[in-house]
Amino acid sequence: MSARRKLDPANAVKVWRLNAEELGLIRIIGGQARYPYDFGAAGDAETQTSLEEFMQSWEETFPFAQADVLDKWKVNSMNAEAFKHYIDRAKLTVPGALSASTTAKLIVYCLLILEAEHQALQAAGVKALQFSRPDAQDVINSLAARACEIDPKKEGSELDHSFQFAEAIRNPVVQAGVNSAAVNRWGLR
Repeated sequence: MSARRKLDPANAVKVWRLNAEELGLIRIIGGQARYPYDFGAAGDAETQTSLEEFMQSWEETFPFAQADVLDKWKVNSMNAEAFKHYIDRAKLTVPGALSASTTAKLIVYCLLILEAEHQALQAAGVKALQFSRPDAQDVINSLAARACEIDPKKEGSELDHSFQFAEAIRNPVVQAGVNSAAVNRWGLR
């Protein structure tokens, strides 16, 4: 008897092409960010890549679901409660598990977390009389350090922004989008 399993076509990930309506929704989601982020390659000052263009560039590499639970429940934006309630952390790295709009919401949510962390780092620097501007790596390192200190078994830990950030960027599309936007926003030393 062979150890090979038959492929189940129902479980095969289909490449879902984003249509004009979905791209419009992603544009609206991108507008929820507090800064006009560039999702293109770092250092390419000639062109600015929008969130919808970035999402289109990932359609074949990491396919999106046609719809997911956030789409079905019409959740408009991501926050700590929505992340805890709707995001299946075990499926964050599975192609076809998240829709493009949910992935875009995760990217914008992570960027809002980065903005808050950047402001906190700047305030801490001013308080300590160190007037250097944190770069993208400083901000991500700060969040990662705080996420590592969290006990996942402790009640309420799943609502911590740094913990949710660390979970969300396990998704390759979210990670690439956040990295590009952060480096284009704050640079690297």
